[in-house]
Amino acid sequence: MDTRLLERQRLAHYQLATSKRVSTPADATRYINRFGFCWLFAPRDRKLELPSLFEAVKGKRDAHIEDWDADSDRVWTWKNDLPAARRVYYGKALAGKPVFISLKMLPYVIAALGVEDAAQAYSHGALSYDAKRVYDCLKQLGAQPTQTLKRNAGFIGKEGNARYHRALDELQTKLLVAAMGATNEGAAWPSQIFDLVAHWFESETRHAKTLDVQTARGALIERYLKTVLAASPDALARLFQIPRPELKPLLDELAQAKKLRVQDSWVVAHRKSAI
Repeated sequence: MDTRLLERQRLAHYQLATSKRVSTPADATRYINRFGFCWLFAPRDRKLELPSLFEAVKGKRDAHIEDWDADSDRVWTWKNDLPAARRVYYGKALAGKPVFISLKMLPYVIAALGVEDAAQAYSHGALSYDAKRVYDCLKQLGAQPTQTLKRNAGFIGKEGNARYHRALDELQTKLLVAAMGATNEGAAWPSQIFDLVAHWFESETRHAKTLDVQTARGALIERYLKTVLAASPDALARLFQIPRPELKPLLDELAQAKKLRVQDSWVVAHRKSAI
């Protein structure tokens, strides 16, 4: 695999050019829908490849925030406004990193990575006590901004604050809780509002229940490869939480169905595959 050629192909595929900069919420929604998944800000190591909304706004690869500017403010606002309008999902669903997910792909992410029954997961040790407290608070009282939710769930002081945020991250990675807007709670920055994924994305959650894990994983891998063009098996396993012993037979099955191919230890999108 010629990684320099791959990078040039991604640059063109992501349409990163000054003349094609994303500048409105509608542009942002179309960009996320085109790829299925999109980082808010690109991680510097690029080990988990995805297009970045901030790069699309800047119109260039490897755009990082050095100084806060109008573009930074724009994408920071969109991360609240787009899920509030139910245009996309935003949260820490993939590898614990802030990501946008199109509503078309969200059911597959929920089916592959999500926890369907929080009470059962807690009883089996798959959900922490703190995460269960936050989940129960949202289930009983409905959507709440972060400071109110932290207080209502009983997290107090510096230690409580750290425990609360760990619990919130856990609930996002398990697709139980998601951000769905923002409001002012008296702080300098607006507070994100959180709700249960099953409440805010009710239709997508119902769809997820019709999918088995293997089907969902296959759809995610196929869409991801069409987005990034090629990926390592390690990236696929990490992003979509697929145990390595289960990944190889799934890749073999998808290759046999001509939905991908393996080349020089890379997994490559099949030109004719589509989701």
